Amino acid sequence: MKLIDFSPLHDVLLRNKDGSLRPMDEPYYEATQIAPNTWCVLSDGDFSYLVVGDEEGLVIDSGAGAGNLQQYMQTLTDKPVNKIANTHHHFDHTANNWYFDTVYMAREGVDLATIPFKSFEGITFPRDYHVEVIKDGDVLHLGNRDLEVFAMPDHAISSLVYLDRKARILYVGDELSNHGKDLSGTVQNFADQLERLMQHRGEFDHLCGGSDAMIEADYVDRYLEACKQILSGAEGKPFERRKPKDKGPKAEGGPVIYDRKKPRPTDRGTVGGPAGERDQYLRTMEYAGVSITYDMRKVR
Repeated sequence: MKLIDFSPLHDVLLRNKDGSLRPMDEPYYEATQIAPNTWCVLSDGDFSYLVVGDEEGLVIDSGAGAGNLQQYMQTLTDKPVNKIANTHHHFDHTANNWYFDTVYMAREGVDLATIPFKSFEGITFPRDYHVEVIKDGDVLHLGNRDLEVFAMPDHAISSLVYLDRKARILYVGDELSNHGKDLSGTVQNFADQLERLMQHRGEFDHLCGGSDAMIEADYVDRYLEACKQILSGAEGKPFERRKPKDKGPKAEGGPVIYDRKKPRPTDRGTVGGPAGERDQYLRTMEYAGVSITYDMRKVR
């Protein structure tokens, strides 16, 4: 299979955690085993995960790094790894779908997946890969290990989360994290989604998402408590717009340097759209050790 050609961005550098720099077109993988037959893999874009059953392995999310992700995942197990499941359609989760024989995703994401972020201009990412649409309630069978599918659209209309009862992990994409939640929909909708997850709360101990692996599962409980505060009539504090820390080029006329895995300034979305457009309606509720930013017009 022909590699996706990252060479147009060879002069863009990615900075690793240790401060070292590598060209953006150089394949880079860092795998951490987080449970039996389960790995978290850093490349670029958000984390990918490899979940292996008795019959086959399944990758969750593809990241957006250079190199053949499928071939790398295959080095971690002797079971076949030919399928990938996306948590949602955003590019940093779907860029490398093309390397897999089968791509599972929600119907809402099919026409939106693998559309490159601006910082990847000049690279052609194939979008003609084989998709199998999955939905809430479906189960992916890996052989003595199943992943149950739950629809959880908020961060993206195509969001799915995957419950792995064997490893007691819930794979949540960008819907849940330990650094706050920016709501797209209503507080009531998010609370209803969390209430549904709470019905299975005894079946998982950790959350694995795009930016964080193996965080405590009680973030589900805590976000739900924060939602209940808002729904009971409490109002969060006025929203303060965050300023990006990474501004891209590090010196005038010097190379463009991005921190590996972190959003690029040209790609990063902002809560509420352009500054001032909705900010007057945005509130941030801090409760139970979490924060939720929401539009006060979209509580219920």
